[in-house]
Amino acid sequence: MAVKENNEPKIEQILLDLLANTLFGAGRKIESDTLKWSLVWREAYVQAVTLIAFSGASPENCDEKFISLIRNKLQNDLRAVMHVNKEHIRLHKIMTDAGIPYVILKGAASAAYYPDPLMRVMGDVDFLVDSADVEKACNALEEKGFKRNPKEHEKHIVYFDENGNYEMHITPAGVPKGADGDKVRDLLKDIIADSREYETDFGIIRVPSDFHHGLVILLHTCSHLTSEGIGLRQLCDWATFVSHFSDENFCEIFEEKLKSVGLWKFAQVLTQVSVKCFDCPGHSWTGAEDVVLIDGVIRDIFKNGNLGQKNPTGMQESLLITGNGKKESFIKQIFSSMNEIVYFYWNFTRKFKILLPFGWLYFGGRYVIRSLMGKRPKIDIKNIKARANTRTDLYDELDLFKN
Repeated sequence: MAVKENNEPKIEQILLDLLANTLFGAGRKIESDTLKWSLVWREAYVQAVTLIAFSGASPENCDEKFISLIRNKLQNDLRAVMHVNKEHIRLHKIMTDAGIPYVILKGAASAAYYPDPLMRVMGDVDFLVDSADVEKACNALEEKGFKRNPKEHEKHIVYFDENGNYEMHITPAGVPKGADGDKVRDLLKDIIADSREYETDFGIIRVPSDFHHGLVILLHTCSHLTSEGIGLRQLCDWATFVSHFSDENFCEIFEEKLKSVGLWKFAQVLTQVSVKCFDCPGHSWTGAEDVVLIDGVIRDIFKNGNLGQKNPTGMQESLLITGNGKKESFIKQIFSSMNEIVYFYWNFTRKFKILLPFGWLYFGGRYVIRSLMGKRPKIDIKNIKARANTRTDLYDELDLFKN
């Protein structure tokens, strides 16, 4: 991807060049001055790819203070990644000793496909258990001193101790509602049974099969894309994963199943975006390039950053965007989003839906008050609606969950 402005590389282009060189040995020439390096670091941070971008970088024309700062931050990031990796191993032992089948979601499972697994930054330990084993898994964690986060969520339970957070899922993030979701859940039903042991540098964990891991990445990316937005970390996860397959092998494993749930085009576009950004190996199964769509996705990534860090109105916009990126009436989508907010904070309203209007008034009013007090971004309905419409127009072209 060659992006230039006034004969000087853009900040975004420098970052893409660094990532391409580290992940795929692209051999891109890096040209920048001291000011650009500091801005590249800032962009890498909000995209959650500092370790990947700078682990192999040699900033030129920079003062020692800046270089020292980068080294210290990278060392801290690396220590954090090593710590979370060890927590994955601890989870494996807890679940195995308790006789509970489980599988890691994302995290160390995604890192396994990187040229160096320690490049992949992680936060929580995300894992999945069968719904029948939830109570047993909760007991196993509590016996080890973990405390349960009282905030309820429909699809996961959070446990924590002084060493970190464990996020226990009953279903992977991003599974749509209704008939579309039923088809996806059918493909996921054997995710634990088909999992395999994987030996990291720190010990053994259980990771999904190639198919299930690819499906989890697509679902997770889709989920964040149509909410607060995705960053380069999600794209790196897909690029390193898809590059492990020959064209024939990928099609054999994925094509029929992804087409059945309407995610084949999404996989094609994400791969084309990866090739343009990182010079990773191209694939014939991606079909003809839609340059406008590819560039639109890249702009969306840089506009939002990892989990919307660059877009202060991203969460407000997400209230007007459906989970499958399809166009919906303004009023209907507002009420649908408000319902999800109330369900999240007041889990009991799932059973007592008559209480939903009280939740709309409470949480909507609370946000307005906090916005007026400067504790939340100000609400600019016209601007938010315009930005949400632009994003929806883009996501609609991805044919998410259409088949």
